[in-house]
Amino acid sequence: MAKVKVKLFGVFRIDSKIAETQVEAEKLKDVFTALNVQTGGAKMDSGLEFKDAVVYVNGEPCARRSKKLSDGDELWLLSPASGG
Repeated sequence: MAKVKVKLFGVFRIDSKIAETQVEAEKLKDVFTALNVQTGGAKMDSGLEFKDAVVYVNGEPCARRSKKLSDGDELWLLSPASGG
């Protein structure tokens, strides 16, 4: 398991009340499980899911849930832009 830093932005930060945290995860999809455990899932309605986020790993966009993580990786989880 890798220790990674996770920064949340937008609605995710507001709903979870977490700006930054550290989790242990093997793959990107495992980060979401760890975050839902930390927040109890209830703080973000049905919980945070990969499909609901724009994800960056070490400053690069990433759309692969199965991406293997390494110690020290930094993830940014952004809520998708919306508006009108």
